[in-house]
Order: sequence, then C-alpha cells, then structure tokens
Amino acid sequence: MKIRHGAAWFGSALLIAAAAVPAGAAGRADSARPAAETTAAPSTSPTVKAKVPVSPDRRAAAPPVTGGGPQTITFSEFPVGTALAKQYHPRGIAFSGAGGGGAPFISNDAANPGAPVLSGTPQFQGAIQGQFIRPGGKPRTVGQFGLTVGYINEPNSVVVTAHDLQGKEIARKSVDRTGIVPVVLKVKGIASFRVQPTAGEPAGFAIDNVSYFQPEVLVGLGDSYSSGEANPPYVKGTEAKTGNGCHRSLNAWPVRLAKGNKVVKRAKHYACSGALTSALYGKFKTEEAQLKMVGKLTGNDEPGVVTISMGGNDLGFAEVLAACVKPFQKCLDDDGAVAAAKKRLPVLSARLKGHYEAVQKAAPNATVLVVGYPRLFPETEKEEDCSWLSEAERVELNALGAQVNSVLAARATEAGVHFVDVQNSTDNHEICTNNVSWFWGILKGNQQEAHPLLEGQKAIESTVRTYLDKLAAPTA
Repeated sequence: MKIRHGAAWFGSALLIAAAAVPAGAAGRADSARPAAETTAAPSTSPTVKAKVPVSPDRRAAAPPVTGGGPQTITFSEFPVGTALAKQYHPRGIAFSGAGGGGAPFISNDAANPGAPVLSGTPQFQGAIQGQFIRPGGKPRTVGQFGLTVGYINEPNSVVVTAHDLQGKEIARKSVDRTGIVPVVLKVKGIASFRVQPTAGEPAGFAIDNVSYFQPEVLVGLGDSYSSGEANPPYVKGTEAKTGNGCHRSLNAWPVRLAKGNKVVKRAKHYACSGALTSALYGKFKTEEAQLKMVGKLTGNDEPGVVTISMGGNDLGFAEVLAACVKPFQKCLDDDGAVAAAKKRLPVLSARLKGHYEAVQKAAPNATVLVVGYPRLFPETEKEEDCSWLSEAERVELNALGAQVNSVLAARATEAGVHFVDVQNSTDNHEICTNNVSWFWGILKGNQQEAHPLLEGQKAIESTVRTYLDKLAAPTA
C-alpha cells in the first residue's frame, strides 16, 4: 500500500532489509505489467502511447504538503498525467528526465498496489532524476533518501545512484530483487539521485514513496533590528538589567516568521541588540559568535532559512540619530555624524560579501535572506510632524538609510544570497509621522529608541514572508 506523509518517514517499506512486495500483492496473475491498464503519457510526450489507455483519473488532487521535516512524496498530490517539473519545489525536490528521457509524469500502474506512481518517458522505460533544492531552486544536499522501485521482473535490471553537487556518483544500489523493491541510500552530500535501467526489464519500472528530510529551522542572525528590540518582555537572560542586553523578543519578526510558514516550522534566534558584523565571528555580550552557534545546528535542527540584518552598528547608527535629534551635537556638518557614517560605508561594503558567504558556508543547505532596514522618517515634509527634526536632517537621514540598503542589496547579490527590501514596510507609520508611529520614540531614552514596535515587527515579517513564500511557490 502507498506510504503516506508522516513522522515515521522511513517506515518498514523503505528499509533496505525489507522484503520485496510479492507479485500476488498487486492482484495480478503474473508479474508482467498489463499494457491495457497503463496510462498514456502526457501531451508533452506525444511519441509515447499506451496500447489501451484507461479512463481519465477523476480524483481530486491533494494539495502539496509544505514545511520542513520528514517528507514522503506519494505522487497522489497531483492528477494522473501530470508532467513534473517544479511542482514539488515547495517540498524541496525537483524531478526531471535523465539519460535523454523526457519529463517524468504521474501514472497509474496496475502492477503497483500503491499507484499512482512516477514514470519516466518513454513510459515505464525512461530514467528519472530527483534533485534536492532550497526555496528558489538552488541545490542542497541530504544525507539519506529512500524510494520504492517496481514492478521489477528481472533482478539487477534497474539501478539507483546518488550524486554530489558536482554530479559525481557517490553511492549506488542495484535493484536486485523482483517485485516492488524498497531502496535507501545513505551517504553525506547527496545532491541528486537517478533511477535508470541497466539491462532488459520487459515491463519497465516506476518509482514511488520518495522520502527524505527537509530542513525545518529558521535562524535569525543580526542586530537589534532582528532581535526584536523595543518589544519587551525579553527572553530570560537577554534583559538589560539582569541579562546581557541582547533584548531578544518572542515578538521579533524572525520568530514570528517561523510560525505557519510554508518553508520552516521552528526558529532559532541568535540576533543581539548592538551587534556589529564582528559578532558573527567572535563573542559579543557574553554570547558565542553567531556563526559558531549556527554551525552547531545539525540533524533536526539543521537550518532551512537564515535571515540576517546587520551593518547599522558598524556605521554608528545610534550615534547618528543622537547627533541629529539632540541639541548641541553635529549632525549635518562636514565633520558631523552623517558624514562620518558615510565615510565608514565603503569599509563595511568591502566586507559584506565575505560576511554573507560565511553565513552560507555555516548553513550550506539554507536559503540566506539578507534583510534591510525600514525607513525611519516620513518620505515628504508634509507627512512629518517633529519640531526637533529639520527638513534637511529628515532628507539626509532617509538618504543615508536608502544608501545602506542599496549597499546591502548589492553585496548580497554578489554573494549569491537573497536581499529582502523592507524599506517601505512601515510606510506612513515612521518616526515623526502624522499617523500612528510603529516605532519606539527617539526622545524616550534607552537602547529601544527608533526600533519597530509590535506593528512594525508584523509589517517587516509580512514583507519577508511574502518574499519567502514566493521563492517556495511552484512555478510550473
């Protein structure tokens, strides 16, 4: 019977030592696949024809399961006849033909009691490839996968191989029994697998119950704009008076993002208020380096998504704001705080690409999202209502923020990771807006100044969630 998605993802039908399903279990008089009960290939493969096609499949297609954790693809998720390309991207895998064969497609198969199954093109003869991917389609690796192959009439006529990121074969298992045979390959660094014939198999073969693990943890790295600053109470040990002052909030947008997400299920939150980019590599406020903490996440805690917002403290953002809102300090002069931040920006820019590459190296199978900073002040003078903020200061502070976001985006692209622009997430709710502000007031004092409140956290989370959902969505 067909194995359904569940926690016991490598069930008894996938154990290497399990016996093959006998021919009698398929309810057939012999082990040859009855041609009259096969399904025609989809219209994308016009050269493949069934001798006597069965009536169209009329069952409702089940919606694909998304999110991380144990995965089992049963091919019941889409209608019979569907040619596969990117439909299973939300579940971390892409299927294709191999060895010159056309696109594989979902087919009925009277020889397989768990039908529908995935057939190669030509039907039941073509090779099938599966590639493990991150949201957006970039490759990733697994340490183990399993599937069933059948119906096999001639032992050793079909082989299952595993390949690394360079396409090199790193493991092989010959299907050495008759019937419907479970196969599991376990080796570090599997980026793809192929199922292909090696000798005459009169009735051909199909695959089913493809099982593997998809990373399910979101890791939040960065500074106060990721930690959830300005949203007390803070996680025990990160308070300012009795803890280290990292001010991690359960309402921080990275934590909220991991709830009900299409890609991940749980959050590991390592962002710390006040952190510079050096906190990626060394201790900060009594805590281990953020990348060192990421590197310890293995097994069920392997990161599937890593978010990072960082760089503002390297530029002295807090000092810039203080100089521009408090009397008797230099804000816009040639030797003022804004000019000083601009002078530091090229140094930060030169280092960011390496920082982002280090994050990807620490979490090689994760999708890395560099998240920018929200705009702090209204875009136009008529929207602004602050007696202590001059028009020139408003313009220069917003321009500096936009320039920083532009640099973050450029370096993220160079590093091969994603940039999420949240600059407009808090539009019409900035500091000093005529509307309700979603930021902790600047003149209130303490480190919570100028940070997004709950509504601001929700707004940033919504923008990042939309980006991540779009990455994970099937496109064909």
